[in-house]
Amino acid sequence: MQGPDLSALDAAYRKAISEIRGRLTDDQIVDFLERYVAGGIDRDEAMEALDINYLGVLYTAVSVYGIERPEPDPAEEERQAIIIRMLLDGEEVPVELGQPASWRVRH
Repeated sequence: MQGPDLSALDAAYRKAISEIRGRLTDDQIVDFLERYVAGGIDRDEAMEALDINYLGVLYTAVSVYGIERPEPDPAEEERQAIIIRMLLDGEEVPVELGQPASWRVRH
């Protein structure tokens, strides 16, 4: 893999990302960033794995490595809209509606 173009970055970001690249390969960095963006690891885990102390470096790394965010799930978007509507109307949200489908255990 060819590394990202860091020339347009602020010197501090360029230095921080170059230091990460000195410790890890670009493939390893991309792996951590993809897992972070997809939700497989949280922000703190990604920052710890990449040894980043500043959140802006993480966001900049995601951008310069061209990590794309997954498309939102239309069913999940609709579920959240219903919940917000219910809350704004003062209604009680049923427990099963308050949980994403991926959390539900099927028996």
